[in-house]
Amino acid sequence: MSRNLNLEFKQADADPAELVTKALNEFQTSVDAKLTGAANDNQKLADRLDKLEAKAARPGVGAAANDNDPEIETKALNKYIRSGVTSLDDVEKKTLNVGTDASGGYVVAPEYTKKIVEKLVQFSPMRAIAGASAMNINTNIVKIPVLASGIAGAWVSETGNRTSTEPTFDQLSIEVFEYAAIVPVSRQLIDDSFIDLPGYLAGKLGEDFGKAEALSFLTGDGNGKPTGLLTTPTDYNSVTAAADGSDILDKVIEAFYALPAAYASRGSWMMTRKMQGVIRKAADNATKGTLWSDSLANGTPAALLGRPVYDAPDMDDLPTVTGTKYPIAFGDFASAYQIVDRSGLQIIPDYITGLSNGIVKFHARYRVGGKPILSEPVILVKSTKA
Repeated sequence: MSRNLNLEFKQADADPAELVTKALNEFQTSVDAKLTGAANDNQKLADRLDKLEAKAARPGVGAAANDNDPEIETKALNKYIRSGVTSLDDVEKKTLNVGTDASGGYVVAPEYTKKIVEKLVQFSPMRAIAGASAMNINTNIVKIPVLASGIAGAWVSETGNRTSTEPTFDQLSIEVFEYAAIVPVSRQLIDDSFIDLPGYLAGKLGEDFGKAEALSFLTGDGNGKPTGLLTTPTDYNSVTAAADGSDILDKVIEAFYALPAAYASRGSWMMTRKMQGVIRKAADNATKGTLWSDSLANGTPAALLGRPVYDAPDMDDLPTVTGTKYPIAFGDFASAYQIVDRSGLQIIPDYITGLSNGIVKFHARYRVGGKPILSEPVILVKSTKA
């Protein structure tokens, strides 16, 4: 009995606060252990789901999983160009056919399409200036309503008659045309795995297509090609400069302020580099203040009267023989000219016809149209030599 009595005395001597603290610590340890176990189970579940998602996204498992994968498109394009159509599997063919018309064909991957578009902008000033208003269409012709006569309101008294006024519209049709090129490439270049062949083709095609666009968007006659902005220059208002360029600054200023302010505020200049030199030289020798300002950033155009100047090599220079030339255009070209894009670039390799010479011919094509839609936003500087 004394032993039990001693034990009871020892327990009674213990600090109640210590007993409570010990019990709480044991309870916390037990809870932490259970939470850690649950977290580990959740992580294992998350890892398993990640593995299932990765597996589902592999080529051949789900076509939709590869629709927006640039790496798949790039690999497919490289494989397609190097080995031809027959070696592509269904997923790769689907990848390259996205966005094509019903006739089929193969288009370049998005990153190479971007390279070609960048080249088009570099070589085609109209694409750079008016490209913001370009529209994509799904047919070979688009009809655009054009305002022929506007609304004419009138001031009236409180109870006076209100006259009815209705605008009238014309319809302008813009047809799409096809531009095509053949790029011959040596078989050895194709076999060289260190060459970025799609990038090489993108550069060459972009350069060629850009030059063709630039010419047709400015002076195309509409016969098998787009109708150019300056195909009928007499449609626009103009000011006349001397053939020797002696009054060119005065005429540039006159043209700038003759254009309605709404268009001038969004306007750009187009001219050849030779014409830019004539204006720059005259501005340096003038006392009219800073009319010309060079760009301080690479890729940014110089400015004339505060508006950007774009190099248009297909425009006229001042006349050197009898006749009339239109060396300078100023205006809001996005409002004056409409570009329509029908389909993206398509590339089809020909491994047969150049086989004896070790050449593979890549047939490239795209479809585009363009036409002036409004003359008011543009003014020209013309010059006549008698």
